[in-house]
Amino acid sequence: MTLAGDPALNLRTDNARPLRRAEPEPLVTWRRTMALTRAVALVAVCLLVSVAFGRIDLVLIAAPFAIGTAMLLQHRPTRPPEARLVPLGGASTDDATSAEGATAASTLTVVNPEPVAITTLVTAAADPWIELHTGKGDFAAALGPASGRDMVVAGRARRWGGHHLGPVHVRSIACGGLLETTVQHLPGATVWVLPVPDWFDSAESLPFADGVTGVHRSRRGGDSGELAEVRLYQPGDRLRRIDWRTSMRSQDLYVNATLSERDTDVTLILDLQVEAGVSGGIDGAASIADLTVRAAGAVASHYALQGDRVACIEFGARGRRMRAGTGRRHAAATLRWLASVDLPPDPLPPSPEMLRRQLAGQRSLNVVFTPLLSDRSVSLIAAIARAGRPVLCVDTLPPHVAPPARSHWTPYAERLWRLSRANTVMELRDLGVSVEPWQGSASLDNVLAELNRRRYR
Repeated sequence: MTLAGDPALNLRTDNARPLRRAEPEPLVTWRRTMALTRAVALVAVCLLVSVAFGRIDLVLIAAPFAIGTAMLLQHRPTRPPEARLVPLGGASTDDATSAEGATAASTLTVVNPEPVAITTLVTAAADPWIELHTGKGDFAAALGPASGRDMVVAGRARRWGGHHLGPVHVRSIACGGLLETTVQHLPGATVWVLPVPDWFDSAESLPFADGVTGVHRSRRGGDSGELAEVRLYQPGDRLRRIDWRTSMRSQDLYVNATLSERDTDVTLILDLQVEAGVSGGIDGAASIADLTVRAAGAVASHYALQGDRVACIEFGARGRRMRAGTGRRHAAATLRWLASVDLPPDPLPPSPEMLRRQLAGQRSLNVVFTPLLSDRSVSLIAAIARAGRPVLCVDTLPPHVAPPARSHWTPYAERLWRLSRANTVMELRDLGVSVEPWQGSASLDNVLAELNRRRYR
């Protein structure tokens, strides 16, 4: 087949849609309500009937309605109130963040420019993962003449990711309910809900401790509390390193040699090719994406806060990367990066060879978070291990995830699938890859200790 006849080259490079002219938002104006229409109609009918049939009593009946309507409409507003919706705290849309289980909120500011008291009715909506505090989002507030008020549209965020708080419909009523404004549509705001990482703590050192300073023991000598050996004194050794007890016993001058403590690089690789399981949010069961994001957030926060350089890579259709960094600010940026993880419905398969070549020039510990459901993930892990690089495989398949029951053969097929997956794990361990399911705090200490033994052997 020639290049001109290749059907892949005839595909459009984008998903363009025919452009439609954006319809402008209608202006917000005051209009009469049904109550005003009924009051005017009642007065007019009573006056016509009283004139036609000479019924004076109908004039007395219509008089209160006419006087009341005239008194209420004596001070009528001409300019509609101004409403705007901004994230809570006045931050920009990209900076509005919250956490799982916390409150995601936006501030609705309504300003009444007229010297007439009004009542504002608000109807808010939100994504399914945000439970609004006001039930369906309907509430009201009274605004005095020439004043403003801030109203909070808030809800409980149940899952990480970017969620839309809105749209919000605002309608105001004045003159005792005789006048109302047209509905003002506010598009809403996007609130980024950060994942709450599982609690993770590890006391084990990491391989490739080649940085300037840190908490991990390295092969190089230096000033620290990690004792390497006791050796004879050499010119240039510091006097405070002299081991006086050994020197007095041997009649020779001995000094204590220590190993330096340095930092290292940690590269987190997130396998985002497939999704399985139904996410129940922070209060329910976790899917593969939930377990992957929360486990990666826990490991990244732990090592970034103790001074190691942490980088993140997506092994999926998007192929995003996050540069290596350290410190509390980088840990928060990593959680924000993890909150924007997305699995396209029809993703393109990633290339294990391309990612392996990107990692070839780095000296770091590679932590792969994968459910081991794709041959590409297994090929990537095996390629990194054959290259002689330290790799740690964290199994992120939730225990409750299982194939759907379709027939009476489903249990037997599931058993065969789990046996095949166990064989894959054994083959990876034969290559020297440490495979460990994620179990929270200190679940990786044993495999990290094994990696250190291999490194310093």
